[in-house]
Amino acid sequence: MQKLFILVLLTLSVEAFALSPMEEAEDMINSGLYNIDFRAGNGRIYCGGDAKVSGLAQGVSCLTEIKGKPVLPRPNDCDLEWGGTFFLGKTGKADMVCHSDFPFNPKGRILKDGETVKGNGWQCTASSSKVICSNQDKHGFEISQKMKKLF
Repeated sequence: MQKLFILVLLTLSVEAFALSPMEEAEDMINSGLYNIDFRAGNGRIYCGGDAKVSGLAQGVSCLTEIKGKPVLPRPNDCDLEWGGTFFLGKTGKADMVCHSDFPFNPKGRILKDGETVKGNGWQCTASSSKVICSNQDKHGFEISQKMKKLF
């Protein structure tokens, strides 16, 4: 009887530490959602590449403070933040992202002027004021706090 009690207690203790799917996602964001975290523009542009979660779009995303008019109009179905977050997959055109959270690592390494980081089908090159990201199809984005451009 004592062995059964210990086994049940141990089982309950392990289950108490299991995370719900929502807690797992929150834990992933807090510990780094991306395999590659970096910053550019003297640390004012936050980027993350190659998401750790397979259900998320794979590529690179970057966010900077929104100054001026966004390069694309806000979609009718976007009631969240718009204008400062860009996404680029390993193929296809770059796009802007409607978002409500900050999934980037605020302590990501700041790239040096001219330094390039490469991911799965994409690469980004930083300068002191901007970042330029492109993919294998030669599409991409160039962003700084003063200018945002898709190509």
